Amino acid sequence: MGEKTASDADCRKIHSDLYGKGDGCQEFMASQGEHELECAIYGCHRNFHIKVEEYAPVKYTTEVVYTACNKNHSIYQRYSMDGCKEVTPSGEEGTTEALTCTVCGCHKGYHRNEVSKEVPISFDEA
Repeated sequence: MGEKTASDADCRKIHSDLYGKGDGCQEFMASQGEHELECAIYGCHRNFHIKVEEYAPVKYTTEVVYTACNKNHSIYQRYSMDGCKEVTPSGEEGTTEALTCTVCGCHKGYHRNEVSKEVPISFDEA
């Protein structure tokens, strides 16, 4: 779950001067000064307002690690691997050079990809 925030919503106080009805206040607005627990709209106490707890949405991104190279380097019928254990990109992320491994020279598609973990990100980063 995301970050938890709480706010005060609808007022549930029954007002005698409104003939037993609520005042229709939809949100608690704190008064200024020493009466900050009173609603600035109708003067009722903060406890008469329903507390609403909301969670900020969370988005996850998956980190993928490219491990052992699976390319068959044998020119014969046998299966021969080069022993490369992890992709080392040849260039900056986002370029075509980043798709080639510096160690073995293979495309990263030949390397086994393993999902290492899901990492939560905020919507600001997305």
